[in-house]
Amino acid sequence: MGKMIVWGLIASAFFSTSFVLYQLMSVQGGHWFWSASFRCFFMWLLLSVFILLQNKLNPSKLIALCKLFASHWQFWCVTGGIGLGTYGLLAFAADYAEGWVIAATYLFTVVASLVVLSFFGQSFQKKVIVYSVIVFIGVVLANVGEGLRHSTSQGTDWHALLLFGALPAFIASFCFPLGNQLIWQAAQPKGDSTHPTHEISKAASNETRKVTSKLATSELATSKLLQKVPQVTSPLLSNPLHKVWLMSLGSLPMWLVLGFLVQPPAPSVSQMTISFLVALMAGVLGTTTFLHARSLAKQPQQLAAVDATQGSEIIFALLGGMLLLHTPMPSGLSFVGIALVIIGLVLFAKQR
Repeated sequence: MGKMIVWGLIASAFFSTSFVLYQLMSVQGGHWFWSASFRCFFMWLLLSVFILLQNKLNPSKLIALCKLFASHWQFWCVTGGIGLGTYGLLAFAADYAEGWVIAATYLFTVVASLVVLSFFGQSFQKKVIVYSVIVFIGVVLANVGEGLRHSTSQGTDWHALLLFGALPAFIASFCFPLGNQLIWQAAQPKGDSTHPTHEISKAASNETRKVTSKLATSELATSKLLQKVPQVTSPLLSNPLHKVWLMSLGSLPMWLVLGFLVQPPAPSVSQMTISFLVALMAGVLGTTTFLHARSLAKQPQQLAAVDATQGSEIIFALLGGMLLLHTPMPSGLSFVGIALVIIGLVLFAKQR
């Protein structure tokens, strides 16, 4: 568990740079669409170059990845659009809230991960849920404290901060774990994913079936949904870089459609440069490290614990904002929220 937590914290440090740099681009007048879409595009290019260098400029790996993408292109477009569509929501939120506030709201991903995993038929101990609630309460207090500070010191409408800053980040908290979980589910051998409903139907008596009929019906509905997830067991997926490459490529069609609908103004050279840094640090290094940490998880509780390490992003984002953007110190109520988040993370880290 400790190794997974360490990798998760390293990933969080990389991820936090996106919150600070998104806010920086917003302050400079950059449109959120370019901040997010360039991140995915540059991330795909960087990974392509890196994979080529890893194989001594031999394009065989990239060709194999292209074939893997083509064989399941619908799946990769869905997972890439959902998982990396998170960046668009977070970049949009940066126009209305400070980086650490967005990071704090995005911490609902701790609870969202449990919801997503539960949807995939996983169960958890009660104390894991309690730890998630502690983190969530911290997230709420951090947001409320910052909203009140804005309304009193700056005279701004804190409702707008919650609606256009917190809500997009809240939605993003579900998108990211859902995209990653779909990939994790697709990599599982179908033969090993015997659903509890099947075991009930084979081993239970007629009386037992009557008692468990409602539970079995619910599980069967989940099983049918899981059957729609394709089985992708290529050895290429053992490398987290390849997963990110496939997701990045899969997200590009979504950005093309969204760009046509939004029609943003042309980006500046500065925004393109900063977006490249976001792609390198938060995109390539952050996402790859996080997927690596998640690949080490073998149990639902471990998956939730790895996802929970993203909570430290609020600390890294706050420090980065104070250093680069002179972000003011959070209010006392916000600090209480941050403290609760840290407590929840420590409890998650101790979970075995």
